[in-house]
Amino acid sequence: MRINKSISIAVVPLIVCFLLACSLWLYASMREEYTAVVDIPLEIRLPAGRTLETEVATSIRAQVQGAGWQLVNHFLSASIRCVVYVPEKRLARGEEEQTNITISRQMLTQAIQSPVGIALQRIMADSLPLSVGSIVEKRVAVRPVLDIEMREGFILAESPSAVPDSIVIRGSRTMLRRMPSWNTSLVRLRDMYEGTRIQTTLDDTLSGLITIPQVPVNVSLTIQQMAEVQFDDIPVRLLGAPARHPFVVLPERVSVTLRGGVENIARLLPENVTAALDYLDVLASTTGTLRPRVVVPTEVQVISVSPQFLRCRKRLFLAQKRE
Repeated sequence: MRINKSISIAVVPLIVCFLLACSLWLYASMREEYTAVVDIPLEIRLPAGRTLETEVATSIRAQVQGAGWQLVNHFLSASIRCVVYVPEKRLARGEEEQTNITISRQMLTQAIQSPVGIALQRIMADSLPLSVGSIVEKRVAVRPVLDIEMREGFILAESPSAVPDSIVIRGSRTMLRRMPSWNTSLVRLRDMYEGTRIQTTLDDTLSGLITIPQVPVNVSLTIQQMAEVQFDDIPVRLLGAPARHPFVVLPERVSVTLRGGVENIARLLPENVTAALDYLDVLASTTGTLRPRVVVPTEVQVISVSPQFLRCRKRLFLAQKRE
């Protein structure tokens, strides 16, 4: 028992000495000068009413020298930053103008903001290209992005509806011109068999270039049991044809099979279904065989058309009269 006690008592000073030695070594090491390659956060500051047309890197790589504790502090809190100010005089005037400028390595070096004791040795990038445009606003539709798997025998009876159905976004004129809608974040739903309403958010993929409102989006889904119906004797129309034209469509009527939600199918009438051929397509056809185009309400889909192809022939009495 005495031997065990003496050993346990001797271990404590040994541990204290070891920790003290490690602390002294760490203190001395952190005071030494080191050279390191670091990623420096990059910030572009533009004049009021201006924005970037394309995304730029969020950081630049540079080689710096400083005390060990200062470099560690940068890795923990990003104490070194690169803030680039773009003056108005370097940009083209006018709302329609887009300016492409280049920030040189020298300008990037001057834009580095670092604590006292850290010296910048060199920046890895030769230059930084920027494309700058004017900020405008535009109202766009909200487009729900969904990945839905239905339970067997059920169907999405109508297109998903979003509230709000449109938002005002801010960004460069060039980007907003080709952006008719804005997506929501992807929502995955499985084994769906009844209508529901879900809450999601707006996609922030281009948050660095386009400003969007931070609002929730409620998406409503109408789900019904699947049903099918067949309408026979749907007349085929010849769209765009003059009052007296030489063509006859054979057969003159088709059968159409439709699929949709049981409630939507129950409200459907033959008058809601149209089958047609375009007169210009008939004139351009070399075979006289064309596929009819069937138009139905958006909440149902066409499963089949019988027959699939129609024949267009000239009336015989008109041909004889011309002779």
